Amino acid sequence: MATGCRRENARLKKADTKAPAVRRRGVTPKRLASGAAAPVKASLELALLGLIAASPRISGYDIVRIFNLSMRHFWHAHQGQIYPTLARMERDGWIASREVIQRGRPNKRLFSILPAGREALQRWLASPFEDMKLKHAPLLKTLYLGHLGADGALEKFAEQRAASVAYLEELRDIEREFFKQGGYVDEHRMFSYFTLRYGIGWMEENIRWCDWAMGEIENHRELFSTPSPSASGGDSRKAAR
Repeated sequence: MATGCRRENARLKKADTKAPAVRRRGVTPKRLASGAAAPVKASLELALLGLIAASPRISGYDIVRIFNLSMRHFWHAHQGQIYPTLARMERDGWIASREVIQRGRPNKRLFSILPAGREALQRWLASPFEDMKLKHAPLLKTLYLGHLGADGALEKFAEQRAASVAYLEELRDIEREFFKQGGYVDEHRMFSYFTLRYGIGWMEENIRWCDWAMGEIENHRELFSTPSPSASGGDSRKAAR
């Protein structure tokens, strides 16, 4: 009896230590100065929670694979981030894992969401709209492409267009492979397709934008007061001489 009580007390103490960790993950409801609820900030942890909730008893390998297929066009993370994040989520009581022994193949670890994790996921999904805070490297560079002259700017737009065409084909490959039959297996597949279509539309629009911008540069070469230096590293000091 005494042993059982000690075990139960130890379990409760362990559960108590996990509660602050859940709050540290940024899902505690907050209020703005106006009194309205503040949005819960998106994170890699929440992205992985959603994935695990939609695919119970999923392996780490499949988490990485599905993450790359379904989220890489809007949420970047590499394998070196995902596995440590899963370990931290397990320590914080959001998910649980168990090792599966496999004959002739490496063992695998299966992950499942726990009630605390499901509560955190629901709180994030139900929170108000979170404004986008973008860091768009190509667009930042675009702002200053005039320093390269007309030809240099055209070269950079051609590079961006080629990258967008290649990325668009990757997204269309995913569409052909996983959504070619029409209809949806479940609601999770439907919403996954929503995000894929957004990525496809984004790349299509980016290609159109590059074409438009290159046309504008060609039609307004008189705006460039100096000869175009080479975008690939031409020495502007020689031109000055």
